[in-house]
Amino acid sequence: MKNRISTLLVATLMAATSASAVLAAEDNAKQAAAAPSGPSEAVQKALDKRTKAIVDSLEGVGAALNADMFSAEFNKQATPEQVQQAMKQLRDSVGSCKLAGRINSPAPNATAYLLDCQKAFVPLEIGVEEKAPNKIQSLFFRASFWRLGAQ
Repeated sequence: MKNRISTLLVATLMAATSASAVLAAEDNAKQAAAAPSGPSEAVQKALDKRTKAIVDSLEGVGAALNADMFSAEFNKQATPEQVQQAMKQLRDSVGSCKLAGRINSPAPNATAYLLDCQKAFVPLEIGVEEKAPNKIQSLFFRASFWRLGAQ
């Protein structure tokens, strides 16, 4: 009889624990759905536009970078000429590049892209101001993933 009561008690506790775990998972899912996930449509368009300008400039086919493209805070850290010089060094290292894809980001005003270059894949992270004209406030070219046999 004692064994039956213990087994029944354990089964009841396990069922209660499972039910609270399911409720907690449902609550977490509701919170995740309610929280904003990634840039708004307008900011995403601005990110795509700014990224295209950066890649065009990297390839030498677009307009030269200028201070109006970057936020005041960014311009305090680096001039457009310094950014252009760094991008020239990158291009000299990895070859010609094109956009390969966008990586979804939970950040409201930033995202990442993957550049497909002749010698490597280069992750590019970019952030813009949330309000128009959505100037670039952060720009990072991450470490390259070299193509096998391309180095």
